Amino acid sequence: MEGAGRKAAIPHISALDGARGIAVAGVLVFHSGHLLGGYLGVDFFFTLSGFLITSLLIAETNHTGSVGLGGFWARRARRLLPALAILMIGVALYAATLAKPGELAQIRGDALATLAYVANWRAVYAHIDYWALFEAPSPLNHTWSLAIEEQFYLIWPLLFVGLLARFKRTTPKVVLATSLALAGVSSLLMIVLYDPANTNRAYYGTDTRAAAILFGAALAAALAVFGSVTKRNARIGLEVLGISGAIVLAIAWTQLDGQSSRLYRGGFLICGLAATAVIAAAVHPQRGAVSRVLSIKPLCALGLISYGVYLYHWPIDIVLDHERVGLTGRPLFLVQAAVTVTVAAVSYRTLEMPIRRGALSSTQLRKLTPALAIGLVAALLAGTHGARTHDTVASAAGEIDAATLARKAAPPDAQRIMVVGNSVAYDLGLAFRQLHATPPVALFNAAVPACNFPREIIVQAAAAVGRFHRPPCHPSWEAGVIERFRPDVVFWIVSDPANRGLRYHGHFVKPCEEPYDSVYKRDLREEITRLGARGAKVVVTTEAYIRVYGAENVDHATDCDNRLRHTVAAETGAQLVDLFEYTCPHGECRGSENGVTLRPDGQHYHGPGGKIVARWLLNQVRSPD
Repeated sequence: MEGAGRKAAIPHISALDGARGIAVAGVLVFHSGHLLGGYLGVDFFFTLSGFLITSLLIAETNHTGSVGLGGFWARRARRLLPALAILMIGVALYAATLAKPGELAQIRGDALATLAYVANWRAVYAHIDYWALFEAPSPLNHTWSLAIEEQFYLIWPLLFVGLLARFKRTTPKVVLATSLALAGVSSLLMIVLYDPANTNRAYYGTDTRAAAILFGAALAAALAVFGSVTKRNARIGLEVLGISGAIVLAIAWTQLDGQSSRLYRGGFLICGLAATAVIAAAVHPQRGAVSRVLSIKPLCALGLISYGVYLYHWPIDIVLDHERVGLTGRPLFLVQAAVTVTVAAVSYRTLEMPIRRGALSSTQLRKLTPALAIGLVAALLAGTHGARTHDTVASAAGEIDAATLARKAAPPDAQRIMVVGNSVAYDLGLAFRQLHATPPVALFNAAVPACNFPREIIVQAAAAVGRFHRPPCHPSWEAGVIERFRPDVVFWIVSDPANRGLRYHGHFVKPCEEPYDSVYKRDLREEITRLGARGAKVVVTTEAYIRVYGAENVDHATDCDNRLRHTVAAETGAQLVDLFEYTCPHGECRGSENGVTLRPDGQHYHGPGGKIVARWLLNQVRSPD
């Protein structure tokens, strides 16, 4: 552990480095699409932070009788700012060189919020859906958790000092009671503010996520008040408790979907308590099984650089994506992870540790910090030059004009095909463009990532839509594009596991329930009529099971939606193409065809696999038999 200053320190415990290593590994694997509950690694970090920071405050109080807030915050700055500066310089370069024009506004807003450590509240009020991060990623999607921790670093010492001034020697007892009381309030707020149709407020809120941090703070205070257990039976009980906590976390990390109501109605609470049990067993002076496992050297080594790994991994994943690297699946993840660990290790050794050990004096740090902040803001503003707030009307008009140009540019013998839907349709639209078909295809890709169906469950994800410089998916816009492009065939392709359900007259209803089914069929009938208004053949596709971050728990919803699509297609005369049966024959999803991966991320048809599926769809229209 890090020192609290020249006068006080707490012992270094290697098992906590290992705990950090496991936590950051869980997040990395989750972001690669292979660990359903790996996002809970962030909560493990929260609990560790609460424990460490409170232990440092208590240690300084025991040694000096007070807490030097200026010194405390200076040490936090030494710890956090160097790597953050590198991250922001990298984001500025990405914005200036690789980002699409439609991404710039989001990157600018995310960057400024990150520097101010309010990224979590920006995500709440900008309606940025965390569970859509695979559809429309920003290089700073992950900084919301850093904001929560920094807010804790600011507020908690102030509260601690206030309690110290009032209660003096009994401060640890009062801190213990305060931590538990506030954790209870936070857990209650999580339940009260949870909205199945929009989890943002509960997921991102500092108040709703504080319980995990406060459990760690309570553990630190409890150890200060009661000390470590010494009796043999109590030590065995603590170890059993720690192992049980590890088992609970293992189950949650592999089984608990981030959209599940169980997560918000007690899941976060249970995971916070389980993490606290693991830490309590790990820090006991008498080493047990939990401590030994967490002290494995590779885990500890990863834990030492975990802050940099967490900071750098997501932007690296976005830059080194399958299109730029030419890999998918596990090979791509290994490349991304290797680059992330290398960058984090270099940052740790050459930048972070030298500054933490005093490479810059306090005076230099005070002068450099505001100058660095101003320089970073200037670099980010320059890198995102040309960013603009998404203008729905202007963007929609631009798309309609583009539809006119696409029709005029189409070869006389070309079959005009339009694709509508969300991100799955968008990627297939890109694949359609690469087909060499006879007769040729003139394509207009009218799909909008993060656009859901029915309209009542359109996600408020302006940032996601803005990334692709697209207008919102709205019927009036679709009608305008149909009128200008005049397609021969329209493919309607919608697939989305994250927001399965709709808000109807103030209530949240799910597939296979009323009025969900009635609303769905009504809207799909209207959609087919609208898309076929100029005489186009409307092709309704079914959707395959989602196999991104283990989303098998929505398979039943997919089945319900597909039954509704079959029904409406038969009623309206639209052609139904069974993309579900092609991708998941007899309910068992296949990963490839002729050795080519169809859905590298388990949801979207990318690269060569996308071309295979696009050609198959085209063949179903041209040769329906």
